[in-house]
Amino acid sequence: MKKGSGRRVVILVLDGFGVGEMPDRPNEDAGANTLRNIDRVEGPLDLPNLAQLGLGHLSDVRGVPAVKAPTAAFGRCRLDYPGADTFMGHQEIMGGGLEAVELMLLCEVRDTVWTALQDAGLRCEDIEGAGSPILVEGCVLVHDNVEARARLNINLTASLDDISFDRLTEIGYVVRNAVQVPRVIVVGGRGYGVEEMRQHLVERDPGQIGVDTPALGVYDEHYEVRHLGVAVDTSRQLPTLAQAAGLDVLLLGKAADVVQCAGARSENLIATEEVLARTIEELARMERGLIVANVQETDLAGHEQNTARFARMLAVVDQRLPELIAQLSIEDVLFITGDHGNDPTIGHSQHTREFTPAIAYGPAVEPCSLGTRGSLADIGATAAQWLDLAATSSGTSFFKEISCS
Repeated sequence: MKKGSGRRVVILVLDGFGVGEMPDRPNEDAGANTLRNIDRVEGPLDLPNLAQLGLGHLSDVRGVPAVKAPTAAFGRCRLDYPGADTFMGHQEIMGGGLEAVELMLLCEVRDTVWTALQDAGLRCEDIEGAGSPILVEGCVLVHDNVEARARLNINLTASLDDISFDRLTEIGYVVRNAVQVPRVIVVGGRGYGVEEMRQHLVERDPGQIGVDTPALGVYDEHYEVRHLGVAVDTSRQLPTLAQAAGLDVLLLGKAADVVQCAGARSENLIATEEVLARTIEELARMERGLIVANVQETDLAGHEQNTARFARMLAVVDQRLPELIAQLSIEDVLFITGDHGNDPTIGHSQHTREFTPAIAYGPAVEPCSLGTRGSLADIGATAAQWLDLAATSSGTSFFKEISCS
């Protein structure tokens, strides 16, 4: 255990990691419980380190027992934002600022997107019989994201056999600047073309038409992605407050895209091992500051409806936790949470509206039950108070409940 030179906070977001359906979930999410259902299909899971932190108290899971004396504070967070979405979930974790978001289908802003693309000198075409999707430069498909609830995100999908990822991302920014949906997601892979993308177009809800990317086979070793979030008011979000106070701020994994903080260091990684290794390495070097790290492969496994992959990624996280914990000084705290659920057993490939974990561990953290928190923003609010920063724009801090001092 290190001696403390200054307080540090790590927020580890296990993307798509839910621990039970919320009361206001849609009908298609009935029975959703990402952790328990993965354990039921692939288990019993072997997650001893997460169990010791108290994860087993949040759901009835064979492989994650409810230990008698957890070493961390544990509870669960409700999603205060609508639906189940990575971008909005991360804004809530960081402390709010979602006022600028507009929810819309591509068909509702298609003329605006088409005009913006043409004004940028790009060739646009209709795809016969496809409805709203737009074919750009003969190889890029602009369409609704069908892995999330309707009106949340617009995707650009292309084969990297036909276009570079940098050029694809440039086109993505044209769409991003034309609309106010939470995210414009740029997706690239290999081994398919326009015809295969067209064959994998599906309609989830009336008017929500897009490429079924898991069925297309995009989530393999060639997968590249950028998440272009809508501009939000970050002035009272945790990373901006930390940056303004002179602290080091590092965004890793998908957090590099979906969390906005001018001046922060960022590194966009996908592989779980790489995200965790970089978190451990950077924490060892950091004197005072904040690390927000997103483990994305859990979410990809949910979209693929791949319980085995999801279980493997949870095992990787559990196995690396002791190394991460070993880097914590006496004044540091590690938060573990999720941004939504993504139950791979529920019968669809979309996110699921579930409670997510709220785990806080550190040498100065009092192990206790946090109950059910009103919002993911409670984590950001608590982290801000732990770092002696101004209050975030939303969230109720549980600092007093977990502080030993």
